[in-house]
Amino acid sequence: MFQSFIKSMGLAPLDSYVEPRLSIGNVVLDREISTGHFTVQVDEEARAVFIRNNKGRVIWKSLHNIPFLASSLGDDEIIPMEYNDSLYKIVEHDEKATRLQTITRIAPSGNDTVIIYGGLGTRIAPPTHLSYEFIIKELSPHQLQFTARITERDSPMANYRRLFLTYESRKEEDFYGFGEQFVYSSLKGHKVPVLIRERGHGCGGPQTSSFFSSAKSFVEGYFSGDDGHCASYVSVPQYVTSDKRCLCLETSEYASFDLCEPDRVTIRVNNSIDNDLVGRIIDGDSMLDLITEYTSYAGRMQPLPDWINKGVVACIQGGSAKVRQIVAQMEQHQTPVAAVLVPDWCGQRLQPLTSTVALKRLWWHWEHDEQLYPDWQNLVEELRRDRNIGVMSYVNPLLVPKQGAKRDLFAEATQNGYFVKISSKKEMIQSGGLEAGLLDLTNPEAVAWFKQVVKQQFWDVGVSGMMVDMGENLPCSIEGVTLHSQQPSSAYHNRYAESWARLYQESIEESDLDHQPVCFLRSGYTRSPQHLQLLWSGDHNVTWDQTDGLKSAVTGMLSGGFSGFSLNHSDVGGFTTIEGLLPGASMSRNRDLLYRWMELAAFTAVYRTQEGILPEKNAQFYQDEETYAHFAHTAQLYAALAPYRKQYIQEAYEKGWPLMRHLVLYYPDDPTVRQIVHSQYLLGPHLMIAPTVSPSASFVKVYFPHENSGISWRHIWTGKYFEADGSYKVVDTPLGQPAAFVKEPRQDDGLLNDLISFANHYYSSIASSSSPRSSSLNK
Repeated sequence: MFQSFIKSMGLAPLDSYVEPRLSIGNVVLDREISTGHFTVQVDEEARAVFIRNNKGRVIWKSLHNIPFLASSLGDDEIIPMEYNDSLYKIVEHDEKATRLQTITRIAPSGNDTVIIYGGLGTRIAPPTHLSYEFIIKELSPHQLQFTARITERDSPMANYRRLFLTYESRKEEDFYGFGEQFVYSSLKGHKVPVLIRERGHGCGGPQTSSFFSSAKSFVEGYFSGDDGHCASYVSVPQYVTSDKRCLCLETSEYASFDLCEPDRVTIRVNNSIDNDLVGRIIDGDSMLDLITEYTSYAGRMQPLPDWINKGVVACIQGGSAKVRQIVAQMEQHQTPVAAVLVPDWCGQRLQPLTSTVALKRLWWHWEHDEQLYPDWQNLVEELRRDRNIGVMSYVNPLLVPKQGAKRDLFAEATQNGYFVKISSKKEMIQSGGLEAGLLDLTNPEAVAWFKQVVKQQFWDVGVSGMMVDMGENLPCSIEGVTLHSQQPSSAYHNRYAESWARLYQESIEESDLDHQPVCFLRSGYTRSPQHLQLLWSGDHNVTWDQTDGLKSAVTGMLSGGFSGFSLNHSDVGGFTTIEGLLPGASMSRNRDLLYRWMELAAFTAVYRTQEGILPEKNAQFYQDEETYAHFAHTAQLYAALAPYRKQYIQEAYEKGWPLMRHLVLYYPDDPTVRQIVHSQYLLGPHLMIAPTVSPSASFVKVYFPHENSGISWRHIWTGKYFEADGSYKVVDTPLGQPAAFVKEPRQDDGLLNDLISFANHYYSSIASSSSPRSSSLNK
């Protein structure tokens, strides 16, 4: 009767429970076996496996008497939202997991490899057995590759294809990275799903998903926990810790990292193709060293050309006349401009949401719109020739038919089989409530065809670069999706973003261009950095919040730097706007948010504005004299940093180090630093920034980590020195004077001279002047 009660409660019967344990055979050698620069040891007394570097430091260790390998049954649910095939809710299912692990033998294989042999089981009694090999191979003096492989199965274990790897951590060890994380800085205490997807479901506030769902989705999203809060366009199975440890996976299917238990890490990987779990353990003397070593595998972002470093990228939509008029106004206000971004070069189409609200969406048909831009090529040539301003445009891997198009790209792709095949009733995917065909990037002919489209429509016209969007759109499903390569979409989903970035890199390399274009993307996976020049942090709300507003933009840009995404920026002012969609719901950009986001942008890799999805509802930089003045001031601030930025953009290419740096990279033992999320960061090693990220704020609290005697930080505006004594200080941030500090004694080789001169001149001018410009910037 008691067993029936247990079963009715959904619990496992008592006689089915087996205490997890690790058994070590009597013939296992209890000694260190060398791979060259590392040693592997099965320690019988500790009942654990140790991996040490050549200095004797333990860089990986299993837990005492706990299996470090396990497997389970169960089909996960990766559920797309009905209005957007790149928005997912993930529900993991694990049944009848193995709890027993044996180690029967450990042996060297050649001079660089050690193999641990053994078995996994749900019970001691057969037939509940899986044989495995755990292969540890030295790839370099600082990298070990590990492979967990199932070699034999008892027949009842045929469907045990999921693998778990569990190993030791410390309660005090903080974990950073995993691509771009927008809510948390350290991920210790959380479970991180690794699947590239749009940030809509579960971001903790009204999102793009809000346009296509009811109020229920708001609540569902808010309470979705780590699955939602850790959703990201850039999702990477890699981390760097404050204990100077780094690990990454080489596999591409859905994985999760469970960091909830204080003493352990559990990696969970699906395997629909084979039975291997493959990854790397990275060794280094510092967190920066670990990033350098990791990016030697993942690849490093290409240096940005000088032209984009000289000024802002201003987003302007609405036609040629509007572009010319705003460019002239920026010139009158002495705004340094590198380029204008014209997303609607391909035309606008209205997407009605209510009887009074419609979104201005783009025509995903990649040729210029004759109504908005009848003189498109002349506009591009004129701005470049007469004002030395580039023109940037927009593209994504989706195609739709467009009436009146000169060339029917959609029909060409359909006839030649260049789209991903969807076996459901609809042959096209859903993206933001719109249907479109998605390019199959596993088809070499489709890639070659679209590269020719890119060359003709962009590079031949003289466009200076593009927002390259939506690399996360491949549906993540084993069934119902057919790729040219015949591989499961679940295995290629994350790789799609890498292929999308590679297409644009190759299109540039294959073209004979007299200028270097810049493409910026929002999606990425492990090896995307080698194909990228610039990342942007995706669609943010036009709000201040830490889940998807201004604060989250800072968090995301800093997080990406741990995973090799060294050059990043965000949409100034945010993108997602709500107005009149739900009763009482309103979310639009005010001037305070726009101005503070402008100040933040001055201290990032690229300063680029964004009008938002409902431009007429948002404050814009071109709105009036006051907005133009603040825009010009912050653009000049950005331009003053050009020599300094150029130096550390080059360093990013040479070492993989991010331009925007979390302070933990320099102060990993400081518990206060480890918990910083969005309140401050370093731009390069010599400039500390504390952005104003709260509404109506006139000051910030800045933490100055403890340094050796004689180190201080000089406020760029007032010249005041703040001692590096491990304390918080209150710093005033009147509008136009974001909190920025130069490290003293200076070691920047004069690269910050222009910044200091600009700040001194500005501060002196507002102290002695009551001009309309200076007073408006300090309202």
